[in-house]
Amino acid sequence: MALFTKNLKWILAVPLLFLGAWWTIQQRVSTSQFFLPTLGSLPRFQFTNHESVSFSEKNILGKVAVINFIFTQCPTVCPLLTQKMQVLTQKISDPRVQFISISVDPANDTPEVLKKYRQEFSVNDSRWIFLTGPIEQITDVVVKGFKVALIREKKTEKAESVSDLFDITHGEHFVLVDPQGKIRAYQMLETPEDEKALLNAVESLLLGN
Repeated sequence: MALFTKNLKWILAVPLLFLGAWWTIQQRVSTSQFFLPTLGSLPRFQFTNHESVSFSEKNILGKVAVINFIFTQCPTVCPLLTQKMQVLTQKISDPRVQFISISVDPANDTPEVLKKYRQEFSVNDSRWIFLTGPIEQITDVVVKGFKVALIREKKTEKAESVSDLFDITHGEHFVLVDPQGKIRAYQMLETPEDEKALLNAVESLLLGN
């Protein structure tokens, strides 16, 4: 009877051991690969990069793209957004990833200005492209295409230049686009956890998820 009881304990333990192993594997899978919904499509555009070369949405297809929105005269959030993008370029070395910063102040941000801005931030990664274009197209692509907030409020005081006529407010999200041109995530980068989430999302897309 004692021998039967001892064997019964082992028999009952075997399924639990297999269940425990299965649960451990599932936990590893769930943390390394996760579902990213399709939130939209990459809009069509024809912009100009910081080297005065034409750049369209076709240049992004086939790569994972991390996109944000800045302007060089922004005194507050844009330098932080640029620094955060720079950290991402340092942590993601895969050549299949493209980094793109689109200016929301094209009246001021000519290709020459964007090139100087890159130099000020010591940007030397060829994967990181800065874009500008016609203000109407920029607005349409940012707001209707990427679904990111962009507001220009006319100033009441006298302005010294065209770009000084408006106060510009824009979304701070980083937009993640897959190689097929589908928008898969919008991510704020306010905490280390936010950054980790974006890095994991990029890795997931590189794995074909």
